[in-house]
Amino acid sequence: MTAPAEASTQAAAAPACKGATCNGKNPNATGCDKDAVTPAGAVARSDGGGPAVQMRYSKKCNAVWARFESAANSNWRGKLEVKNGNPYVFNASPNYAAYTTMVNASLVTRPCVEAYDGVGGSWACTKKWY
Repeated sequence: MTAPAEASTQAAAAPACKGATCNGKNPNATGCDKDAVTPAGAVARSDGGGPAVQMRYSKKCNAVWARFESAANSNWRGKLEVKNGNPYVFNASPNYAAYTTMVNASLVTRPCVEAYDGVGGSWACTKKWY
């Protein structure tokens, strides 16, 4: 007797991690990117233009991460700021939409972007924490 196709499809779609077990893992390698959405307003933009940084959320994995909306020159940095924790900082890439590793979605976070001048400290973040 074989398993119904629906059951084997559901098993194959099971997340590789969930919540805190996703901390520090790659959203693409774990499959968490498959159901990811950008919550309303969770996009940071610099006043001087440039690329935007989105906060991405996977319900299936209960995890979040930040990513550039598109490829951008390496003069830009993004950050997933974690309230009362260490931020996840990453550099833009001209070859792909760069992104951070994931953190548990129960942590309070927000996306940020910066035109990096070698000194830093000019982050533009969403006012709202998610």
